[in-house]
Amino acid sequence: MTTPSRPAARPVDWIAVRRRMAAAIEQTEALLEAAQRDTDAHDEQPPRSAWDAFAGESEEKSVGLVTFMLSDRRFALEIRYVCEIVSKARVSPLPGMPSHACGVYDLRGQLLPVFDLCGLLDLPQGAGAASDWAIVCGQAQPEFLILSETAPEIVVLPLEEIGAAEPGQGDKAWHCATTETGTAVLDGHLLLNDPQFFLDDEQIIASDETERTDIHESPISE
Repeated sequence: MTTPSRPAARPVDWIAVRRRMAAAIEQTEALLEAAQRDTDAHDEQPPRSAWDAFAGESEEKSVGLVTFMLSDRRFALEIRYVCEIVSKARVSPLPGMPSHACGVYDLRGQLLPVFDLCGLLDLPQGAGAASDWAIVCGQAQPEFLILSETAPEIVVLPLEEIGAAEPGQGDKAWHCATTETGTAVLDGHLLLNDPQFFLDDEQIIASDETERTDIHESPISE
C-alpha cells in the first residue's frame, strides 16, 4: 500500500501580500480622515441656544412646566427635570456654606442639598416670605431641591405661547424662554450641571451627623 503524496506547497507571493496590506491601510486611513472631517464640521457649527434645545428636542406641540414663585415673580422648569414636589420641607442648615445653600433635606433616607435661587438670580428676599415648598430636581434620580414661596403648579402650554429669552451671561443663562404671561422658564439641563449646585458628600454627611447628635443627645441634668 502506497502513501498518497501531498501536493507541493505553493510559494507565498509576498509582493501580492504587501500590496493587499497597503490597500487595506490606505482604505482605513481614508475612513478615519472622513470621520475626523465630520467631527470637525460638527464642532465648527455654532452652539445651539438653550431655547433651540428646549423647543427642538420634542415633536410635541406643547410642553409641561412646573411653575414656582420667587420674590413675587413666577418661574418654571420643564417637567422632565422635576422628580416631585414636597411641602413643609424640613431643611437642616449647613454651617459655612454659600448663601444660596440652605441645608439638606432627608428624602426617604437620601440626603439632598436644598438651594434658594433668589440670590443667584439677583432677586430680593420677600419680606416674611415662607418657603414651605420645594421642588426636587433631577432626571434619572433626585439631585437637589430648590425652594418655592408658594405651592408649585403643573401647567401644559402650547409652544406658540413660549418665546425665546434674550441671551444672558452667568446665572442669567438659565433663563431660556418666557411665556406670554411673563413666566421665566429656566433651563433645567444647565441647572442640573451647574457646579454651584454640587456639594461635597463629606459636608452633607457632617450635617446629617450633627442633626442626629442634636436629636438623640439629651441634656445632662445636674
